[in-house]
Amino acid sequence: METVSRTSKSDLFQASQVVTDWGRIKRAKVHHIAKPKSEEDLRAILAYARENKLKISIRGIGHNAVGQSFLENGIMVDMTGLNQVIELDETGKTLRVQCGATWERVTQVLEPKRLGVSTKQEFDIFSIGGSLAANVHGKSIDYPAMISHVLSFRILTADGEILHISRDEHPDLFRAAIGGWGLLGIIVDVTLQLVDDRVVEKSEVVYMKGDQLVAAYTERVKRDPEATPLCYGFLDTRFTNGFYVTYRYLDDGKTYSLDQLKRDEANPIFFDIFVWLQRHCSFIRSKAFGLTWATSAKPEITLRSRRLLLWDRAPKSFNDMLLQKYFIPVKNFPAFLPKAKAILEGYQKDIKLLLLHFRYQPFNDEAMLASLQDEAMCFLPVYLAEKDNPKWVAVYEQVTNDLLNEVLSHEGSFYLTFIPATLDQVRRAYPHWDRFVEVKNKYDPENRFTSLFYERIRS
Repeated sequence: METVSRTSKSDLFQASQVVTDWGRIKRAKVHHIAKPKSEEDLRAILAYARENKLKISIRGIGHNAVGQSFLENGIMVDMTGLNQVIELDETGKTLRVQCGATWERVTQVLEPKRLGVSTKQEFDIFSIGGSLAANVHGKSIDYPAMISHVLSFRILTADGEILHISRDEHPDLFRAAIGGWGLLGIIVDVTLQLVDDRVVEKSEVVYMKGDQLVAAYTERVKRDPEATPLCYGFLDTRFTNGFYVTYRYLDDGKTYSLDQLKRDEANPIFFDIFVWLQRHCSFIRSKAFGLTWATSAKPEITLRSRRLLLWDRAPKSFNDMLLQKYFIPVKNFPAFLPKAKAILEGYQKDIKLLLLHFRYQPFNDEAMLASLQDEAMCFLPVYLAEKDNPKWVAVYEQVTNDLLNEVLSHEGSFYLTFIPATLDQVRRAYPHWDRFVEVKNKYDPENRFTSLFYERIRS
């Protein structure tokens, strides 16, 4: 299906305004916000940008923190109007969908068929295009990053042509555009290989001392991996104690209705209150981990796709958090944790942590900007942020730089979505960065598709 209708210019372009993203740390005054509803609209936006010598950035819902979706005096393309599920092949287990669609839209189509995607982020509000741009990995430990289940996609390149891209057609663009942060062009739609959406059961919750936890967790992940789609852990903010939660595929011969497979989750309102109390009361913050552990053992039988999520939609308190994702090779993770503890303790008077999360990430280096060079542990600190406080932001950037350098010294990497980094740090974490830039320059020699994020690294 190709959408060909043209939106009027007055409806296509909105006036100049200051925009930000979920991080609320970076801002820019864009020339226009464009809201396409068809492929012809996309071509019209590109033609307007070329005629007026303007740059283009691309946005799904803007869930990033270092300016990937906007640029000063550029056109920000809001893709949410291109949101149709084009084709579902139940027999071949494939789905073709426009990239402005959210995972919620996809879930509505797939869940009744008991089909799902290999991996996705923790909320269904995110867009398909944004997930491709970040090459997301999610909580799944039985499948690697999203690129592994992408069959093909169509992309509008800087010369105005829409190309069909796969591992056989323009393979360099396939590897560069997925995980390429919208810098190669506008991905219009994508065809995904689906998986069976199987029933999973919470099978164990294991609590122990922090210095013993990582070894036990690693052993558990390696044991019977084909039957274990999810296994993730938590540490208290002092790294003293922790626990991990495991889910296994449930093959008990029973037939479950969707109503019987509800995900166990905290009430969003109660969660927001709990977070507010932690933000304002050190005593509550000191007891929060124990409560998290105590409520984690509730039995649960649900769908794999539902358990990939925390909630369908994020509670309001998430708007005032910041999170980071660092990837440390499994073999180096035990040595990294004491260093991370020392760094975070050094800033504890100025930076409040909500929690520390970790999980195993299966290796996949197909994307040119693959964040993993080996099987890794994802270390994920979540901060109670003060995004509108310049002093807090300055301290946050200091602790980020310290953690990042420690990660790099342990042969690790980081998720570009949330972490400001220098060109040298990016090159150390992403050894194919220069090759990525070569491919970008090949398909976009005038740097038409760019962002605050990319321009900062380049400079």
